[in-house]
Amino acid sequence: MFCIKTILALVVVFVAGILFLGPRLRRWANKRSKIWFNDFNKQYLKDCKELFRPTQEKIFKCFHQMPERPLKVVELGAGAGANFEYLPKNAELVCIDPNEYAKKDLLIKAEQYPDIKVTFEIGVAEDLSSLADESVDAVISTHVLCSVKDLNQSLKEVLRVLKKGGKFMFMEHIEDVNGSRIHFWQHFLKVPWHFALQGCNLTQTTNVSIQKAGFSNIEMDIFELGFKKTLFKLIGRHCAGVATK
Repeated sequence: MFCIKTILALVVVFVAGILFLGPRLRRWANKRSKIWFNDFNKQYLKDCKELFRPTQEKIFKCFHQMPERPLKVVELGAGAGANFEYLPKNAELVCIDPNEYAKKDLLIKAEQYPDIKVTFEIGVAEDLSSLADESVDAVISTHVLCSVKDLNQSLKEVLRVLKKGGKFMFMEHIEDVNGSRIHFWQHFLKVPWHFALQGCNLTQTTNVSIQKAGFSNIEMDIFELGFKKTLFKLIGRHCAGVATK
C-alpha cells in the first residue's frame, strides 16, 4: 500500500541523489523514481477505475458527435492506457509521455484494441513539435497537467495542434478551496509530493488556466471525487470537461 512514509522515503532517495551523489547515482535515483511512479500510477488507476468511470464516460461521449471517419487523437501522458476503451474505432492514437517506462504497459494494453493504431513517443506537453499545426482532431489529458513544468505553454501547444473545432478532453485534479484542511495539507506537502511523484503539483489551478487559454467554448465541471484513502484526498478536487478550439 502506498502511503506518506513511502513518499517521504522516495524523497530522501531522490534528494540525496541530487545533492550528494555522483552523476551515475543521480541517474539511478531518477530511474528508480520513474519506475516507482509508473507502478504507483498503475495501482492508482486500478484502485480508482470505477470512481473515474462516470467522468470519463461524460467527457468522451463527445467522440460520438465528431465526424465518422478515422480520427487522429493525441493523449498526453497516456500511462498504461486507461482511456483506450473510450476511443472510437479506427482512431490513430499518438501517446506522448516523458516516462519511457510507461511504454511497455501501454503497448500491452493496446493489443486489446486492435482497431486503434497506437504509437508511443517520449516527449512533454510543452513541446509537441512532432505534430504539425492543426493536424489533430482531439487531445486527451487525464491526470497529466498537474505535472507539466509550464502549464500555459502546454495549453498553447494543445491549441496549436488541434484543428478548428477540435476537442480537448480533460480530467485533472486541482487546488482545493482556499482555507480548507485539504488546502493546508496540499501546500504543506507540495515540495515532497513534487519530488516523489515526478513533478506533480498539488496546488495546480488547471481550471483557471484552461479558461484563459483561448478556447472558443469550454464545458467544465468542478467536483470532488470521493476517495476513501486518506492520501488520495489530497487530489480529490477535480476539473473535467471538453474545450473546443
